[in-house]
Amino acid sequence: MFQLLLDDIKDRLKGNTAKANARLGLVNAPQGRGKLIWLLAGASRDSVVMGAALLAAIREKRKDVRLVLTYQVEYPDVLVQHFNGLSKIGFGYGVGNSQFAARQMIKRLSPLAVILVGEQPHKALLKVLLAHDDIHKVAFQFTPDAADKSIVFEACYPNVLDTGSVPKSLASHVSPPFSVLTRLVQSQIDKQLGAMLCGDVFQSLFHVHNLLVGDVDQTLRDWQNSVLSESCLIAFSFEQLDRVNMHVLVNAVEKAGYSPLLLSQWKQQPLLKKQIVIADEAKWYAALCAASVATHLIRYSQENYWQAMSSGAVISMSKQPDTMALNKSDMPTQISTVNAMFRYWLDVRNDPLQQRSISDGIRKMFWRERRRAQAQVDELLQRVYDW
Repeated sequence: MFQLLLDDIKDRLKGNTAKANARLGLVNAPQGRGKLIWLLAGASRDSVVMGAALLAAIREKRKDVRLVLTYQVEYPDVLVQHFNGLSKIGFGYGVGNSQFAARQMIKRLSPLAVILVGEQPHKALLKVLLAHDDIHKVAFQFTPDAADKSIVFEACYPNVLDTGSVPKSLASHVSPPFSVLTRLVQSQIDKQLGAMLCGDVFQSLFHVHNLLVGDVDQTLRDWQNSVLSESCLIAFSFEQLDRVNMHVLVNAVEKAGYSPLLLSQWKQQPLLKKQIVIADEAKWYAALCAASVATHLIRYSQENYWQAMSSGAVISMSKQPDTMALNKSDMPTQISTVNAMFRYWLDVRNDPLQQRSISDGIRKMFWRERRRAQAQVDELLQRVYDW
């Protein structure tokens, strides 16, 4: 309780009254008539994307209910994308880790159902929910903690990238694992961006995502020693790149003897020798995955992962997801070092048949998972409709 009050004071001093009130459970339900369904996302972008998309899907299925989405971190672009034009909805920061606050939230919202999205929620909230047999409880796209047997869900829809499985004792219905994000990413296979960047100077484009900024200098030195650098272009994208890291990145590129081209400043001209592409805005990620011969993921969110899988390119990664629900043979090649990555890219470029086989296999896996996700989301929406 002390930590809850301390966080409350900090937020109020910063002028974030709405967040402080929500942490204490002091929220108002959306105006209008109808029962209320409360969706709880967590702090990650993946979780909020899943929650926002699910809310929009429920709204399409049921016009009569009011819908609320809460989260621990706000992503305004996600909310604008999914909530534009929707009525009888509310969204904002979520409740703190306190049974008192959780009881206040439930009292004020009086929900027909609570859908926990993407992340294990606070234990305080779970304990409060345990006392409400009148509330439908669903775990969506995460695996509940098997050690916490205090709450039984009506249904659980585990994520295919999660480790472990859901014990039957925790849920009356457990769906096959899937990823709802396969339904939400762009299925983008247009290679036009690569052709525009390469022009007549380069033969192919290759792409690295979320390289540590401190490793850029050595990576470019290794790139210079690779045969690929003689005829190919390399691009770097980042999930988050603040002003300080951008400065470090540009300095590292220039120190390695290259000139950086920020895509936010690109005038659609072909690049010249000794230039490097930097995707300094997240919107370029999907297009780069699709335009590249190969993409290597150093670190990645689930959304990044499935976007790459849908691209039609050859995909590799520094570490495969630790999941038992996907066959390792269906997953991208794991490559631990930069030099090994460059050698893999060279092999792929020199063998078009192998390149096609690998990319087709990855894309088939993506579409199989998308179909599985569609079937399970349809089941959940029917369950919501029947409440």
